[in-house]
Amino acid sequence: MRKPSLQDALATKAPPASPPIVAPSEAEPKADAKVATTLRIAPADLEALKIIAARQRGVKVNDLILEGVRHVLALHAPKS
Repeated sequence: MRKPSLQDALATKAPPASPPIVAPSEAEPKADAKVATTLRIAPADLEALKIIAARQRGVKVNDLILEGVRHVLALHAPKS
């Protein structure tokens, strides 16, 4: 009896079923619905933000940046 070859194994094996392709619009939305972006900050500004965050316990640099984003959005919000 001969040892099975790779060609014999491939010939008898059924191809694996590929998962269905889901369009992005049909995909499940993320739970938090946030978008990750890249923000470029001057090293001196980042250092200053880190110092401020360290002085305020439990605050992260990201929290300070988001606070600034909300501030700018509030300044430029349409007046009703």
